[in-house]
Amino acid sequence: MECEIQIDDLKVHYGAIKALDGLNFSVTSGEVLGIIGPNGSGKSTLLNTISRSVKPTSGSILVRGKSRDTYSNQEFARIVSALLPQWPSGFNMKSMDIVLMGCRNNTKGHWWEDANDLKAARESLALLNAVDLAERNFDTLSSGEQRKVMIAKSLAQRTSIVLFDEPVAYLDLKHKFEVMEVLTKLALEGKTIVVTLHDLDLAAKYCDKVILISHGKIVAAGLPKEVITTDLIKSVYDVDVDVKWDEDLGYPIIIPAKLARKSRSAIAAKAKAQSRSPAFPDSHFMAR
Repeated sequence: MECEIQIDDLKVHYGAIKALDGLNFSVTSGEVLGIIGPNGSGKSTLLNTISRSVKPTSGSILVRGKSRDTYSNQEFARIVSALLPQWPSGFNMKSMDIVLMGCRNNTKGHWWEDANDLKAARESLALLNAVDLAERNFDTLSSGEQRKVMIAKSLAQRTSIVLFDEPVAYLDLKHKFEVMEVLTKLALEGKTIVVTLHDLDLAAKYCDKVILISHGKIVAAGLPKEVITTDLIKSVYDVDVDVKWDEDLGYPIIIPAKLARKSRSAIAAKAKAQSRSPAFPDSHFMAR
């Protein structure tokens, strides 16, 4: 496996705020790397920095052995595509036109698409079971449908490295699984996938490796089972949980321990109170 991304002592500071503070890791071809962590931990900043949307304060990012800054914009766009939180709004455009925007890195300076671009756009939508969205106006779609169109746009770019920031946000359970299955398929085809996720069960099931970030630092990195543990989740997310791994299914069951105990006690107390009083107090029927 070839190293596709190499991060060394990466720092991104906004004044006194250390959004990223000395990150070191690498990603190889054919790998799905999951980035997890609480809100504000630096996950999106990391992807924005790799994708060249944010300039690092210090450190280095090598893409295929070369500094990310040595590529021209078009060269970089032929290697790396990114689904970031922002997507277009207020445009009276068909979804297919949005997806075709991902082909601009292959048009060789022309402002129109060829047969290969159209084929790539259709195949990207088909992968996501979203062909029915192609002729619909993008602004009329639900948030989940818009997300699928933007994922298709990234796939239509036909790059070997794909960065996804919360790709399953706004999606229902079925479509979350569909998207994660697509990412797995892409990795099996040799693409390098870096994805941020809030769903720890999805990160555990679909990611080859996981990095847990908190306050801009890597707290733990390794196999999902090594990172998604009771102690680490308690420490980083500041929530009392029990993490039980289902060995047959290969993913964790995360139980909020205090909440579960509190809920059981509350339910028991409520049931006991109801058993001592009539369903409708007499006063309910008193004349007023």
